[in-house]
Amino acid sequence: MNELENALDDLDGLHEALHALSDARRVSSLVSNAKLGKKLRHDLAVAADAYVSTLISSARGELSAKRIKKCRSEALARMPAAVANQKRLAALVNERRVPSLEVRSDVQQLVSLSLHCRAALAALAPTVDKRAADALGNKVLVELRGATLLYLATHREAGNGSAEKPRAAVVEQLKKTESHATEFVSLAPGSDDGASSLGVTLSRDVIDMLHKTSLNWSASSLAA
Repeated sequence: MNELENALDDLDGLHEALHALSDARRVSSLVSNAKLGKKLRHDLAVAADAYVSTLISSARGELSAKRIKKCRSEALARMPAAVANQKRLAALVNERRVPSLEVRSDVQQLVSLSLHCRAALAALAPTVDKRAADALGNKVLVELRGATLLYLATHREAGNGSAEKPRAAVVEQLKKTESHATEFVSLAPGSDDGASSLGVTLSRDVIDMLHKTSLNWSASSLAA
């Protein structure tokens, strides 16, 4: 299992626990205790956002066991109530497992976009204007981070495990980011330099991923 799969498993666990807390059909006292349930939901949401923000900030887009450990550490630091009730939360989730494979796939796509973007910028760096590359790169990375966090927030608010509303919430943002990402290629000099060629190839991959994602998600929203 690679590191991205490990990360997705962790995020699945956080969101499954969060949704279980809102399921009135479950018998756990965590569901009936409104004050504690609200605190736990807040903790888990903040923890998930911290986890994914740390994940997509991986230098050069490279994931490692060390990076996953840091993601977990950042998440744990933000959910003290959830950690204190870890066993009770596990029992609550196990009452009825409700995985959302479609949402997991979407989150994987969004995370991969950020990681590929960082890899493209790292490959372009040796041969392009640093100030221009940093400005454009930061813009695109901030937009991707915003889209990812908005997707997760909308998914939590919808509460039904469906990808329909989260996709609809971010699709226009992805289209805007695609237009900005197309500027990556124009930064590279017109040469056969190996680093430049790799950077351009990776940049085009990011643009293609953004285009296909926004197109597919737009289509699914119209079909719903």
